[in-house]
Amino acid sequence: MKAGVIGTNWGRVHIDGFRKAGCDVIAVMAAAPELVKHIAEEENIPLWGTSVDVLSDCEVVAIATPTHTHYEYLNALKDRIVLCEKPLGLTPHNFEQFQHLNAPRAYISYPFPFTNTARQLQHIYQSGELGDILRITAITGVNLPYPKTPCEWFMEDMIHPYSLLTHIFGEMTFIDAFQGNGCNISARMRCQNALVDLLLSPLPKQGLHFDITIIGSKNTCQLRGGFRPDRQWWMEPLMFDDQACGLGEPSDDNIWIRANHRVSEAMLAHQTGNMSDKEAKDAGLFPLDRALDMEISLLPLWIVLSEFDQTPTLAGNMMWHTCIKP
Repeated sequence: MKAGVIGTNWGRVHIDGFRKAGCDVIAVMAAAPELVKHIAEEENIPLWGTSVDVLSDCEVVAIATPTHTHYEYLNALKDRIVLCEKPLGLTPHNFEQFQHLNAPRAYISYPFPFTNTARQLQHIYQSGELGDILRITAITGVNLPYPKTPCEWFMEDMIHPYSLLTHIFGEMTFIDAFQGNGCNISARMRCQNALVDLLLSPLPKQGLHFDITIIGSKNTCQLRGGFRPDRQWWMEPLMFDDQACGLGEPSDDNIWIRANHRVSEAMLAHQTGNMSDKEAKDAGLFPLDRALDMEISLLPLWIVLSEFDQTPTLAGNMMWHTCIKP
């Protein structure tokens, strides 16, 4: 298939991912003409430009642009096979637009379920070794140099472990949320008969940190990892009954790049009939309707936290205090 990419930052990951999946990447688009021309030359891509018209011959397109632009591109490319970066960008203001979006061949890229360690966790749960799930806690620490509101930080970064948890354990129902200063947010959900705590916090050092703990009636499991500019992405060995299972995924394995490439491969396999709907879901693929259902479950967060300060801010090393919602 002929493929195109919108975006020149993370978009380059999708250029490589499409090529590994057997696509011919023929076009790249971005807002800055000099930059997109430079990337096209470096990547040996014949077509480049600042308009979606440059993608007219592409059967497959990756959208790797800022979140607030996702709906615009999904709607413009609704007749193509599309892989859009996470999250969808759902808010109370654009909910109806997304509800009426008819893009039957669109997928949203949530790579966490495609990491080796996440697949270990999925296998342990499906084998019954954890028993009934009693409690799930997901802590995400964030310190990245981009101005976003606290709700935007939550959706951009908590969505990583949340996509994994909903993939493995199923639908979650919103209970309530609290916010401290800045991107210091606690949200409570219910999944099966378990309580789920989603905790977003500023991180002292630049990067991301994930710490997921699952407590079952038979055993416990813990998954930890993250990203640092000097270390890149890594996952520590999965802990089962407080003992390490395997060696984890070291940063020199390019684990996040590999997981993103697996999403591309799964999407194309699904679209070409080489992967059934069930196989695609089991693998962790999120077609638009599945992604929309997941993000809708977090939509009340925007409403509950609306009374708190939602001024765009950098996430990270800041002084903050706990502020409990009455």
